[in-house]
Amino acid sequence: MDPVVFVKLLLVGHFENITSDRKLLELANLHLGIRSFLGYKLEQSLPWHSTLSRTRQRIPVSVFETCFTHVVGLCVNKGLVSGHTQVVDSAYIKANASMSRLKPKPVIWSSDENRTTLGKPSTPRLTTTADRLQHIHRFHGNIQKATPNKSGQLLSNLTHYSPTDTDARIAFKTGKPRQLAYMTSVSVDAAKHVITHIQAGSADRRDSRNLLPIVDTTQDRLKRFGIVMSNIVADAGYSSGENYEYLENRGLNGFIPPHGKYKDDRSDFTYDITSDSYICSQGKRLAFDRLVVDKQGNPKKRYLARASDCKGCPLSEQCKGKKAKEKRLHHTYYKACYERMMKRLSSRFGKRMMRIRSATVEPVLGSLINYYGLRQINTRSRETAAKVMYVAAMAYNLKKYLRFTPVEQGGMVIALPIPDHFYCILIYFCNSHLSYVM
Repeated sequence: MDPVVFVKLLLVGHFENITSDRKLLELANLHLGIRSFLGYKLEQSLPWHSTLSRTRQRIPVSVFETCFTHVVGLCVNKGLVSGHTQVVDSAYIKANASMSRLKPKPVIWSSDENRTTLGKPSTPRLTTTADRLQHIHRFHGNIQKATPNKSGQLLSNLTHYSPTDTDARIAFKTGKPRQLAYMTSVSVDAAKHVITHIQAGSADRRDSRNLLPIVDTTQDRLKRFGIVMSNIVADAGYSSGENYEYLENRGLNGFIPPHGKYKDDRSDFTYDITSDSYICSQGKRLAFDRLVVDKQGNPKKRYLARASDCKGCPLSEQCKGKKAKEKRLHHTYYKACYERMMKRLSSRFGKRMMRIRSATVEPVLGSLINYYGLRQINTRSRETAAKVMYVAAMAYNLKKYLRFTPVEQGGMVIALPIPDHFYCILIYFCNSHLSYVM
């Protein structure tokens, strides 16, 4: 298949919100406008739908990314991209796999990656810890006790996989059923809502883990066109101390509200920045002890009070408990980054940035899902899902590019002839006031 015809067919599919290659070729055979766009005459036969699918599989994802970057460059040259403020968000895209076909992972304790056999991925191995697996079984048992008359099982990415599409992951949101999906992450320019980056990720991966590659790729792409990025706006799902510190090291202003689990202050304890310690309500000091790492792998700073100070305190048992000898406090290693972020968000400019976030990226994701063929990924594997997302973003940006009309500066001036009687009055006025003008 001609590569130009291949790209045009994919764009037509996303313009028409068609996710099936078979339906796309049926429409192209009947639509004279699409035939003219593809360069086919009325008597010529279009390629088969299977040829379109095989061509998509054989072309590497780097070619799709290059085409997407070229379209972003067209938008930059036309003045659609300012670049200084980028808004990041993500959404789940349904995969081409069924929840009813899930199978349990075999119990093979190994941390090795999935091996391939004859070019095909093998069965994913169960790599979770024994404690985590025991917790899942306990939770499953509680569900069966609560509803003994209902048949069901707890489906988790740690214990189950899809043999149809091994890259698809179980995704769920509060109040919605679980589904096999991919995660699409986008970076949108705040000026004219042009998509500057899009990527396909695993649905079981946190948003905060995806922010750094999104920022790096978007910044590198904009630098090719001489655009400097300065502001990054995202929701609380992308918050983490590592992300805050990384953005500051890159010279970027982040506007990402902290997660609900973060506590900026402690009741009855005051933090002293100069000495890096806490002071309790009784005036006793809790000095910095050492760095610790919790079960999730997050670094924290531990502060301890003296056992002699807690021994004679009237609030000893209420404060530290009966078994502990001294009071202990923990806070995140990136406390200073959190405080600077909260101060930036509380400013007038920070509140404006958060309003821009909801009005910028959410309509773009809604348009991609509802009108540009991203309601469901009909291909399989994460790589081909990324190809579909690139083409959908290209179609969205091209429609922006074609509809944009730059506003010209200044206005039109029309010279009209002066009436004869008005001309005489003007000459008389100028002659009579000549002395004042001089």
